[in-house]
Amino acid sequence: MAKYRDLSPKNKYYIPKEDYLTAIHYSLRYPLWLAEVEDARDTSTAIRYDKDKVQTSPNGDMIYNAATRAIELSKKVDMIDSLIAQCAKQQSMEYFLRLGVCYGLTFDQLKQRDMPYERTAYYQMRQRYYYELSRLI
Repeated sequence: MAKYRDLSPKNKYYIPKEDYLTAIHYSLRYPLWLAEVEDARDTSTAIRYDKDKVQTSPNGDMIYNAATRAIELSKKVDMIDSLIAQCAKQQSMEYFLRLGVCYGLTFDQLKQRDMPYERTAYYQMRQRYYYELSRLI
């Protein structure tokens, strides 16, 4: 975690180190949640036809469980998306902020992708994002 520095208590977006790391790791789950939401729409595994007898899942209704999980993850993904939109100063910055906080790209990697913002502006948006996220989770 060398690329994440602790904020000074004097910073207006200061949060304790544990909350900061929780917010970072929560955000890094975003791509996994997106993939799981897409996979949850496939309900073909609910009934197995490869046996002599048709066997349903042993632990209740798998379609219901998959739908419930998909709804839960969709809410988390939507929360992160709306928070990124709220914290980004411009709509074009949402893309870069999402890459930075959800996919773990560093500032230098974002600059290589032609990010038009400078270090200070980007880090302030990122700090605000983590601050707001730590208040929501």
